[in-house]
Amino acid sequence: MSRLFFLLSGEHSTLPVSELFSILEAEKKAFKLAEKLDQVVRIEADVDCVASIKRRAAMVRRCCLELFACKAEYMEILDKASETPFEDYLLENESMVVRIRRVKNSAPTLDRLKLERDLGAAVVNRKRDVKVDLRNPDKTFFGVITGNRFVFGVSLAEILGGEFASRNPMKKPFFHPTGLPAKLARCMVNLARPKENDLLVDPF
Repeated sequence: MSRLFFLLSGEHSTLPVSELFSILEAEKKAFKLAEKLDQVVRIEADVDCVASIKRRAAMVRRCCLELFACKAEYMEILDKASETPFEDYLLENESMVVRIRRVKNSAPTLDRLKLERDLGAAVVNRKRDVKVDLRNPDKTFFGVITGNRFVFGVSLAEILGGEFASRNPMKKPFFHPTGLPAKLARCMVNLARPKENDLLVDPF
């Protein structure tokens, strides 16, 4: 098993976590909860579970292989980064970028852009021939500042919410006040834990 972490949408306090666990249970993916943070969940599971989450989830934003986690303090983050074998996660001639996301107003004194630059430098120090590509990188190293914690890893999947916005009830040819937003409807289906090709009966 590997240590994974997931960035969740912040639109609801409990639904995103419940949806994530429901998908893992429906797909019969063994997992162990390591830590629940604000909009971040850390688990131990096989990396292949990410494919199921990317395909099904409505309220998960990013799936990552965790490299380290620590307090959201600048020097501690850089110390952890200096010990991380980034070269093991980069293929020959791969380009990379470092992106950091701050949840709400977590650790407001931590300079996010400076942290991106300095963590990028830490990666380059471990693999001198790596190229930085800010627009279209082969690999994204992704970190989250949440509460007093910082979690950092390799991005395995990004889930964009655009397809749900385009299926908003207000955009349909005929509007009905009982229509659920597509994102919430998908979440409700996942909470029912159907397996692929199962029949799901809508009680409404």
